[in-house]
Amino acid sequence: MRLSHLSLLSSLVLSASLTVQASTANITPEPGLWVSDSTTLVNGIDMQERLRQMRDALLSQVPEAQRAMMQELLGDTGQVGERQCVTEAIARTMADPQGLLKEAQDQMTHCQLSTTRADANALQFAGQCNDPDGFTGELNGSLEILTTKEMRSSFNGQGRFPVPAGLLSDDAPASNDLVDFRHSQITRWVSSDCNGAPEL
Repeated sequence: MRLSHLSLLSSLVLSASLTVQASTANITPEPGLWVSDSTTLVNGIDMQERLRQMRDALLSQVPEAQRAMMQELLGDTGQVGERQCVTEAIARTMADPQGLLKEAQDQMTHCQLSTTRADANALQFAGQCNDPDGFTGELNGSLEILTTKEMRSSFNGQGRFPVPAGLLSDDAPASNDLVDFRHSQITRWVSSDCNGAPEL
């Protein structure tokens, strides 16, 4: 049920592109708690909805006496948004886009990313990945910072990705076939108090 490689790719690309655009537009994101609402489609299938279906199916097989504990472990199906903390130090680091882009590139050792367009309010980027244990293929995306408290991003990829058994449908086998993924995200500042949320 995990999309660890895809999640890492998503977060690193967003982080790198966010910092490049923040510098270009001279907009520094407000420190504090940010919440992202996103949609991820893999071969046209909504992954958030699919994971909810898998969670509910798993819970239906758990004895009622243990269901509350299992629900707590799996999380609330109604919870929306990924919570991340932007500290003052991280916000300052965003003034050095090349440094943070290099950091992202160092973590994504199997990918090469480059900016294809940057102007006052938008950024476009493209890349190629060759990860034998993760995603191999091409990706591209864009980011727009609207204000110090709101940004929007999207990226698309076509290539091979190890898909776990049962992810795309109940009877789907594990595969490493060609996939098409499309991710869109809106991220908004909600509070100056991160309230224990993980750092970006």
